[in-house]
Amino acid sequence: MLKLTREELERMADVDVRTVELSGLTDLRDIQIDTSLPVAKKLEAFASQTGNVYINRIGDYVVKVKFQKKGASMEDKMMEYLQRLAEVHL
Repeated sequence: MLKLTREELERMADVDVRTVELSGLTDLRDIQIDTSLPVAKKLEAFASQTGNVYINRIGDYVVKVKFQKKGASMEDKMMEYLQRLAEVHL
């Protein structure tokens, strides 16, 4: 089982997307996770396949994930994003 310390997680979260070396990031398209596993095992599989659980890439794009305890859900944010896209193309 992969265990990350609070300090390791804070170090990962503090990486600046403007200065990170793209070639050193894991491409999210290369990560393989068995979706039949329980959530804890999926998280462990993800963490073990990437050098940083917060910042990775998709092709040439840097992707940084930030978690918050309160606020809009992922579904709410996705709906907001799609509505903005629809407005741009009207």
